[in-house]
Amino acid sequence: MSLVSSRAVLLATLAFVAATTHASAQTPMPTEAPLPPNCSAVQQPFVGTICTPTGSGKHPAILLLGGSEGGDLMGRVLAPVVAAHGYIGVSVAYFGEPGLPKYLVDVPVETVGRALDAVLARPDVDAAHIGILGGSKGGELALLAASLYPQIDAVVADVPSPFAWAGLGASGLSTKCSWTQGGKELPCVAYSSGPAAQQVGYEYMHHEPLVIRPLYDESMQDTAAVHAAFFALEQIHGPVLCLSADDDQLWDSPAQCTLAMAYLAAHHHAYADRSVSYPNAGHTFLWAMNGPSSAITAIPLPGGSSMALGGTADGDAQAASQAWPLIWRFFAEAL
Repeated sequence: MSLVSSRAVLLATLAFVAATTHASAQTPMPTEAPLPPNCSAVQQPFVGTICTPTGSGKHPAILLLGGSEGGDLMGRVLAPVVAAHGYIGVSVAYFGEPGLPKYLVDVPVETVGRALDAVLARPDVDAAHIGILGGSKGGELALLAASLYPQIDAVVADVPSPFAWAGLGASGLSTKCSWTQGGKELPCVAYSSGPAAQQVGYEYMHHEPLVIRPLYDESMQDTAAVHAAFFALEQIHGPVLCLSADDDQLWDSPAQCTLAMAYLAAHHHAYADRSVSYPNAGHTFLWAMNGPSSAITAIPLPGGSSMALGGTADGDAQAASQAWPLIWRFFAEAL
């Protein structure tokens, strides 16, 4: 296979992955259930879902950002859980919904800013206590948004990246970056077209089990691009909790959390930042909150193959059972 053709196959493969990874991984969850009575869908000035806790008065709020599945899955799955823990849960869709970018390219970070402004204006929100939680690409966006909006007081970044990766457009052929600010594209790390990229294309074409992580590992070797795409994490006005999975087979989330912590330490970030990586856990471990039966360590691909997410069912469940209490303690202390 030529370099050009393997590159095209790679991009098409990544587009499929971006469209299906998280949505497929989360099918055991009640994504189609009606919203609880304490939740309402929002269309303006942002697209998402708001769920409120019981009790009167003002409450801290947590913004929720999903991953490359797009849409508002977090509103169905996680916002009600956040509300049950005493916070106003606010999911923020940033692509894949009417009125938003169709693909995960050139997504304005101001999407989060508009949601933040709307949340701060609510009479039931304690504006001095705002958190954000994002997973995978949502973790990437959460770190970026927190670095730009000082109203955010605490960040939980699950299997994130502290720098911008390239986005994926129609048919996976876009070379654009994921994020924009003020209408200008923010720098990003492009996907390599080296041996790992060709191997991914080969696996896909021959219906072999697909492992994406070597591609990201290879792409991260462009240290100049990583440096240029790194977010100004020192501007985050609160602590950062970075969660990663030792057996993440989508990308190297432990290494990316390590980079984030090293950057924060080097820039003397004046908060109690923390990074935790979980053994035997894969990219979607946080969603195994209902035990091993809810863990997904791979997703099916056309042709009878699959794409590895990493981890084991027991490893994911064990990690989730430890991570979720940690998240709630973190927010309780930070907010």
